[in-house]
Formats: sequence, C-alpha cells, structure tokens
Amino acid sequence: MSGDKHLPTLHGQCGNERRYLRWCQPLVLCGGLWLAPHVLALDAEVKGLKGPAATNVANFLAGLTLENEAPAERYEDEIIRRSQEALQAYGYYDAKITLSYPAQGLLGGDDVVVTIDPGNPVLIKTLVIRLEGDAANDKVMKKAVADADLNEGDALRHQRYDSLKNKLTTLSLERGYFDSNFTQHRIEVRPWESSASIYLVFASGQRYRFGDIHYLNSQIELDRVKMMQSFKTGDYYEAGKLSQFSQRLSEAGWFRSVAIKPKLNQDDVLQTTSPDAAIPYTQAPGYSESWLSDTTLASDDADSDFYSGNATESDTLDSSAVDADARDEKAGAESIAILGAGNDDVNKPVLTTEALEAAVKVAEGGQVPIDIELVPADRHKFETGIGFSTDVGPRLQFGWSMPWVNRYGHSLNNKLFLSSPEQTFEGEYRMPLADPLKDSYVLEYGMSNTDDDDTESLETTVRFTREWKFDNGWTQRVFFGSTYEDYVQADDSGTVLLLYPGVSWSRARTRPKTFPMWGDRQQLTIEYGNEAWASDVTFLRTQFDTSIIRSLGDNHRFVARMGLGNVSTDNFDDMPPSMRFFTGGDNSVRGYSYESLSPEDDDGDLEGGSSLLTGSLEYDYRLTGDWWGAAFYDAGDAFNGWPPEDLNTAAGMGVRWISPVGPIRLDIAHPFDDDDNDYRIHFSIGPEF
Repeated sequence: MSGDKHLPTLHGQCGNERRYLRWCQPLVLCGGLWLAPHVLALDAEVKGLKGPAATNVANFLAGLTLENEAPAERYEDEIIRRSQEALQAYGYYDAKITLSYPAQGLLGGDDVVVTIDPGNPVLIKTLVIRLEGDAANDKVMKKAVADADLNEGDALRHQRYDSLKNKLTTLSLERGYFDSNFTQHRIEVRPWESSASIYLVFASGQRYRFGDIHYLNSQIELDRVKMMQSFKTGDYYEAGKLSQFSQRLSEAGWFRSVAIKPKLNQDDVLQTTSPDAAIPYTQAPGYSESWLSDTTLASDDADSDFYSGNATESDTLDSSAVDADARDEKAGAESIAILGAGNDDVNKPVLTTEALEAAVKVAEGGQVPIDIELVPADRHKFETGIGFSTDVGPRLQFGWSMPWVNRYGHSLNNKLFLSSPEQTFEGEYRMPLADPLKDSYVLEYGMSNTDDDDTESLETTVRFTREWKFDNGWTQRVFFGSTYEDYVQADDSGTVLLLYPGVSWSRARTRPKTFPMWGDRQQLTIEYGNEAWASDVTFLRTQFDTSIIRSLGDNHRFVARMGLGNVSTDNFDDMPPSMRFFTGGDNSVRGYSYESLSPEDDDGDLEGGSSLLTGSLEYDYRLTGDWWGAAFYDAGDAFNGWPPEDLNTAAGMGVRWISPVGPIRLDIAHPFDDDDNDYRIHFSIGPEF
C-alpha cells in the first residue's frame, strides 16, 4: 500500500513494543491513521504504603513522561527523587525506596513498581504560631489558627502549614491588614531524631477602615441607595461587605452595572490579571511595591522549579535544619509542603482578582476610600413569550416593566396572558421602604376574563400589600383586597363585591433552579371578608400548598405535592368562581382535564367546591444526559364538607427533557375514576415552581 511508508516500524525491546502498541493499536483499527508522538506517562505501582501518602507518590510520578520510547530504568534517579519529595510532604524523611521493573507484555502493564519502607514519620516537637498587631484580637483570624489542625506531637503535614499560611494571607486582604507580613515562617526538620519545629509569626500591623464613600451616576436618591449599605466610614474594612453591597445593588434592579472600587492609592490604577491570564500575579503592575512581595507564594527562581517538578538536589532539604527565610541559598522547607500532584492547590492562585486589586496598592492614613460607580438601568423593558400546555392550549405573554419609575426607586411591572379559556392582565406598583430588598408597599391590580366549560367570569381585583422578606427565605404579606366579579357558574350567577383583609406566608428554595434536584415550596394564605365593612359576603378562606423535591445520587429524583383549601361561609351560592375550588390538570391531578373536578349540580354542570385536597407522588430516573423518565400517582378532588367521601385518582408515566428554554414535561396518565376516558396526555413547559 502506498500509505505504508507513513507507518513506523516495530523495533527495540518488548517494553518498547508494548508502548508502541499502546498508542497505535486504536489507530490501526481506524485504518492506519497518523501515529501520535511517542510521549507516554509513567505507570507506577506503589507497594508497602497505603493511604494519602501512597496516592501522593503515584500522582507525583504520573507527571513524569517517557520520551522517545525510553525504558523506565533511565529515569531511576528522577523516580526516586520524586518519590522522596512526595513522601516528605507527609512527614516521611527517612523512607527506603526500592524500584523494580516488571516485564512488559503485548497488553502492557506497570512501567515501575515502587516499594516503600516509610520508616517513622517526623513529629512536630516545637510549635510556635502567633498573631501580632490588630489581628491578635480578631476573632476570624484567631479561628483560622485554631482550625489549622497543627499540634505538637502530630505527624508533620506540610500541607496543613501551607494552608494556614495561605489562609492568613487571604484573610489579611479580605479584612484590611494591608501592612501585614510574616516575620517568621520556617520549618526546621531533624530527620535523625524524627522531629520538626514550626515557627509562623504573622505581624498584621493596623487594621484599615473604610474611608470616604463616593457615589457616581446614581439616578436614585442616595439616602435610599445607602439603605442597602452594610458599612459606613470608620468601620473596619471587610471585602465581603463590598461584595454583598454590590450584589444588593444588582438585585434592586435599578442599575445596569455596578462597580465598587477600593482606592488604596488615589493616583494608581492597577491592571490586574485574572486567574486564567498568561502572566502570573507577581508580574502585575504594582506588585513589587506592595507587601505581597514580602510573602512567599511560590512564584520565582528556585520556587517555580520546585513546584513544577524540576527541582534539583539543591532545592531539597538535607539532614540539617533549614531556615525557610534563606531562599537565596536553599528552597525553604515550606516549599516541600505542597510537593506532589496530590496537593490540588499548588497551581491555584491564593488570592482573588478583587482581593489582589485592593492589596497591591498602598493605603494612606489607615483608611480606604471607596468609589461606587453606577450605570442606570434602562427605563423601560419589554418582553414577549409563547407557550403551550394541555390545560389552556397555546398561550401568549407580553410584559412591560419599569425598573425605576422615579428617584425614590419605585418600580412598575405589568403582564398580559392570552389563551383560549383565559385572558389575564396583572400588574404591581412597588414602593421600597427602609430596606429596599426586604421591605416594601405593593399596589397590585388585575383583570381576568374566563370562559371555560361551565364557568364565565369577568373579574377585577385591587390589593394593597405590605411585604416583608426575611433572611430565612420566608416572605410575609399583609394585605387588604377588593374583588368585583360578574359571573355565571352552573346555575349560579350574579355580581359580587368582596372586601377582605388577609395574610400570606411563602417560601421557595431550589438547587439548581432550572431542574431542581433539591427544593421545596410552601404557601399559606388566609383571607377574611365581612359584611360589616361593606363586603357582599362574610367568609373565611384558607389555602395551603406545598411541594418537596429530593434526590438520591445524580440519577434518582423524588417529587411530592399536596394542596389543601377551605372556604367557610353561610352564603356559598354568592361566592364567585375565583373564590371556589376546582382541580384537575397538568399541575394538580393528572388524568383529568383542567379544573374538571368539583361538585356537580343535577344537570352535571360544575359548581365548584368549598374544600380542596390534592396529593401527588412522582419518581424520576435519568435515562441519559438531560432526559428523564417519570412515574407518578395523583389523587385529589374539590368537594363540599369535610372530610371528602372519595378522591379521584390517576397514575401514569412520562418523559422530562431539560431543554435550553426550560424543562419540558410530557405525561400520559390513566384516570381510575373516569369511565369516559382511558388516558389523558399532559404537556407543559417550565419549572415545577
């Protein structure tokens, strides 16, 4: 064949043949494609030692590559050196290492077997960890030291030391210790006596405070914006409070963008790099003038070689005590703390870009001025949507909102829903109070026209609400509502005006939001109308709904729902359809048409019930990727009196697809209490709640 000249010939030892076959066998099966370069990772088996230390050795050796079909024996010195370094990270400084090279077959095998006699680990004999300066009285800094898991008598674990040092460095930036440094940071190891001494002294200096706070380009009154600000001039600096404030400003919806900039140097502008940038943080403008250059972060010269696995013998510890501060002569002992592929944080930046941006500037006077640059959101927003469900058929949605109506931060939101049986317009005018995200007055209004089987209704509702949102996720609403409805329900017809105060509590939690694997939702609403304040009907109406989603692993999902409702009145015939209970459909009792379950009159027309009870159990199983299968059992009914004499039930199976536009659900349900229909198909788009 003319293509034969492109194929390399087999030659050399059996091990070379095995490595050749490992790469070219799948290529031969594909019809003689081009052969990949002969660069192979070392396959090593570790014996004589188990646990994290053995894993660290294997992982560190996996980074060694065999080039040009070279046998593993040529890398013996490097294999031993890497194994020693990986063991030292776990305190084994006197390990005996023996290498053997098993014969290779055509199907391959391990390149080398590393047999380890670890000996006794080095124990911490002396431990000196101290905070100096303002950090000595900082509870967060003290807790970081207490949680470091470094104790006299414990086996030396370099990673714990390094983690503590990195933690203190990060916290110093987050909490305003911009003049801090380590006055002592060394590990003295004495392998001959299996002991080590750790000295880590962190001198924080003063803790900086927030300085003057300047707002730029806010169209909202500053007094109202500052209501969301959790810090003030003179408070101790905390980067977390700046992040929290930025999030709150974004959630308010008033601004298109928010930029909060600590100004530690009024003149310098730092061009920082992201963790994925090509240049390291140590080359960022302003780094050399900052206190960060005094802190060892494994970046240059011997340290960079040490971390990359290219360290020479002069980079490692010998049997004498080594001072980690003398980095120009030897790599510090702390460098060894994170040797080996088993330490995941070796190549990750310790600092976020935001923290670095604050830290590499030089503050003056112990205060950090803050500039807050705001860009107003668009005054008007419009949206359109189209959907379909078997409950109402095709559905159109139009929305118009004003994120900010005036300088007080009031907002307006209107929506129009159009479907064959229902046409609904609803809106709200929101007036934020002391905490714009949690406290507000809301004026709600809407109109609805319904023409569905035995129900004809034209309803107008206005409700004035006081709303509180709590830190635990619950929302409380106290309201006074009015509803005017012109209706025909079976043989009942008329017009009615209802005036009613009410209260509701609700909470919804989901993880993740699109297709939750964990979540729950609860809502309880109580409304009371009385003829004493000109309501046409005296009534007490309560409704409670709850849904729970839980999962087992990544492939099993369970969904449970329950609904309860009751309206108590002496004049039920005068209650409009919007205050009566109906059930059945995609989101209640599948197997039955939309709101088709309720008491009937003598002609078989639906009247609506004074009570409601529904329940559903569903099991979902991941078929593949974003496709899930479902099996469910639903039960429920709307009825008069309590308890119900019987409930309508149904069971079925379905499919869920997590599409780019949201979850799409297709169910086929068999109703057990409907003699006219053997099954019903339900189709809907959107999350459960």
